[in-house]
Parts: sequence; C-alpha cells; structure tokens
Amino acid sequence: MQVRNGPGALGAQQGTEARVPAPREPATGPVRVRRSSLVTEIAVAAMALVLLSLTVVTYPFRGDHAIFALIGRQVLHGETLYTDLWDVKQPGVFLWYGLADALGLGETGARLLDVLAAVAFGACVWVLLRRRTTTPWVRRWLPVLATGVLLASAGPGDFGQLEMLCLLPAVGAFALVAADPAETPGRRRIVGAALCVGVVGVFKLPLAAVTGLALLVFLVLRLRGRARVVAVPMVVVVALVPVLLVLAWLATRGAGGAALRVWLVDAVDMGAAHGSRSPARLLEGLGRYLLWTASVVLLVGWRLATTVRRRDPLDLAMVAFAVLHAASVAAQFGWWYQWYFLSAPLVVLALRGLDDHASRLARGPRRGRVVVLLAVACLPMLAHVASWTVPAVLDGGGVTAASRARIDERVAGYDTIRAEIAAAGLRPDDSLFVLGDPLYHLLSGKPLVVRTNGWDYDLLADRQWRELAGEVAAVRPTVVLVDDQAAGWLTERGPDLRAALARDYAPVRSGPEGTWYRLR
Repeated sequence: MQVRNGPGALGAQQGTEARVPAPREPATGPVRVRRSSLVTEIAVAAMALVLLSLTVVTYPFRGDHAIFALIGRQVLHGETLYTDLWDVKQPGVFLWYGLADALGLGETGARLLDVLAAVAFGACVWVLLRRRTTTPWVRRWLPVLATGVLLASAGPGDFGQLEMLCLLPAVGAFALVAADPAETPGRRRIVGAALCVGVVGVFKLPLAAVTGLALLVFLVLRLRGRARVVAVPMVVVVALVPVLLVLAWLATRGAGGAALRVWLVDAVDMGAAHGSRSPARLLEGLGRYLLWTASVVLLVGWRLATTVRRRDPLDLAMVAFAVLHAASVAAQFGWWYQWYFLSAPLVVLALRGLDDHASRLARGPRRGRVVVLLAVACLPMLAHVASWTVPAVLDGGGVTAASRARIDERVAGYDTIRAEIAAAGLRPDDSLFVLGDPLYHLLSGKPLVVRTNGWDYDLLADRQWRELAGEVAAVRPTVVLVDDQAAGWLTERGPDLRAALARDYAPVRSGPEGTWYRLR
C-alpha cells in the first residue's frame, strides 16, 4: 500500500473529512546564502559537535553503565535475563551495551555509539521541523542545535542512560507522522510511528506510555472522523509488537513468566519500598536539568506564550509529552537522569520558539534585550560544558593511556577501585558479589554470579532483600564486598544478609571504600 495525500490517507472512505489539510505555515521568500558563508557555517557546526563529542567519549562508565555492560555481556554469552540475572529494567539497554561489548568497542566505543544516537536524534528533529521552520538559518542549524543540547547538558552519569537512548525513537515517531504540516499521515506512517513507540517500550515501558499517549494526542487533534477512531487502537496494538516479540524471546528461554513478574510486580514493590521515592531527589534532579537547559526553557516559554492561540497539534502533543513525563518521573524513583527524556518535547518546542523570535535576533527595537536574555540563559549550559571539558583537556584529552587513566580516576575513581581490589587479595579463581558499585565487577573482570545484582540496594523491597540473602547463601561467592554507600542500607534493611555474612564469611579488609569478606 502506498502513502498518498488525499485518497490514500487513513480513513479515506470518509471522503474529505479525514483529508482536511492543515494550513502550511508561511514560508519565507527565496533567500540566497553565499557559498563561503554556508561553508563557514558547516565548519563551525562540525567543529562544535566534534569538540562536544570528544568530551563525551572520554567519559568513563559509572555504576549504571557498568551493570548494563555486565548484564549485556552475560546475556549475549548465553545467560538469561530475569532468571540467571536480575534487574528491574526492560532488556533494551542491556542488549545495547551487550552489542557494544560483542563488537569489541570498549568503553570509548560504547560512548561513541551514544554520541551517534544523539546525532541521529538531531537528524530526526530536522526531519520533523524543517517544513515548519520559516527562518533559513534556524532551519539549517536544527540538527546541530538539537544534538548540541544533548551533548552539552548531560554529564558522565547521564549520557548513555536509557532515557537518553530513547530520545531517538521517541522523536522518530513524530518525524514519521508530523514532518509535513500540510499532509494527513497515512496508515504506513502511523504504523511506523507506533513501532517506534514499541522500540521505546523495549527499553522502558513507562517511557513508551508517555510517548504513545503524546502521539495519540497529536493524531486525535490532526485526524478527523473515522481516521481518528481507527488510529487509536492501531497505535496501541502495533506499539505492543516489539515488546511482545522480546517477551516471546524471553519465553523461549524459560523466562517469560519471570519477565512479567519483574515488570509488573517487582517494579511496583520497588516503587513502594521505604525510601525509594524522595521529594528532595525529585526536585534536585528537575532543578539541575532545568538549570543546565535554561536557554531551552526560555525558548520553550516563548513558544508556549502563543500555543493556545495557535492550537498547533504538534505543540499541544509536545506539551502533553512534557506533562506526562514529569508525572511519570514523580511516580518512579526521581533520579536526575530520568529528566533527560524531557529533551524530546522541550527541544522541539524550543527550536520552534527560536524560529518565532529569529527576527528579533536580527532586527527590531528589542533586539539587544532579546540577545542579552538568551545569552544569559546559555551561561549555565556553557558552564556545565566547561566543568567537564576543561578538566578533560588539562588531563590530556584522553588521547594517551596515561591521560585516559587520569580522567577515569577523576570522574569514576578507577585507580582507587583497582587499588582496593588488589589490597583485598582478590585471586583469579575467586568469585565475587558486590553490594554496591558494580564497577568492582567490571574492573576486576569478575562476572555477576548472584542473580540479584547489588546495585539496586537502595530500591529493594523487604521481600527482595530476603531473596538476595537466600541467593548469596546458595551461591556462596568466594568474596563479598559491601561498599561504603551500601553499608547503611545493609544495616537498616538487610538483617538476613547480615546474618548470612556473619555465619559464612570472615571480614578481611575494612576501610573508607567498604568492607571485604572472604568465605570461611
């Protein structure tokens, strides 16, 4: 079936009702850009993205990335998620990191994949907005500005999180159905957008719900008649396909029931666990994100000032997207990196706001005020970039092994962890369980041997603490580390695990990084 305007659109049997074209935004007249000027723009854009990317690829893994890489590696080597290895997340992020490991890319290669995902996000934003942007220079800079926001506002702990990776399919869904404001989206485009929502679901189900509902807001406002009615179940059914395929894959490995239990029971139990939700953490994460992206927030405010009057379906869908995601984060654990999924709607709205006010930046009586206000709003993001870039440059830029080692230690304490491993006397034939930072597993080359990883110690429900204690007692890893961050949680929430350690293990080293135990 081909996608056509008019009769080929979804719901064509309703006549013209489903084919009412949206008014195309006014286009500017022909504008000639000197070739030399265009070359300069391209060079400046490429240099900016390369410099930002070079900073990102020097980021070492943090704890979350380490657990993604460890589980991904072991899954691709034959172990089964949710039965042999446990984490509350959906499989997508583990498969992403497992693929990077299987390709032999290492940490730098994995970070490069994250950069490519950010560049692809910028490309999707360009596809979505190029026909809606009336200012030539804004249109040309759409992909650079969109990608630059991600590279400049995220730090080592944020980049590579699944919220960042899901930005690409989330915006891709809207690029498929909303790129042309004068065209009614047809069946194929709606199906493609719904599949993008399903891809998000393979990474994280709440993010898929946010994206899918925002997509439905757009389609309900954009379509007419029966086309609108048909689109809703179509999106829901098609979006389930990627998730069901992953569930079927897990079922063939005997983990279908375990997956449903983790997604539907364990996730709820963890959300209800004491201390799992912190209003202070929630507000801190939101404040941090809004500060780093202050220029984006300012431009969004300019666009929202006329949103009600315009009644643009894309704008209203992006507002719904932002509101739904804020509610989603509040219902989860409120970690700061979860707010970065807001970059999808906010970047789209901000670039439309920049287009609205581009004329004020070039001329008009308030030009000076607008330029100064926007420049001041950019300062937090520039300071954030400098806080990571300048030290990386002073460390040598990561171009040599010694330079990379300095960056790794400063950002994630790699040398400190390796020194602890050596001081604890970890032997090649030892097995290891860490209640705390999984970087100890990654840097020692030790796989995860206990089903429940110890990185979620602050989110586990009482039932899960008891299950963890039983797993440690059954597996009897040779060495156990309780790091300094997890020690208080063990004291407060893990009496069964404390009893197992006291019965079966002897402490061999204690210090500011944590306490090491060896099997008696």
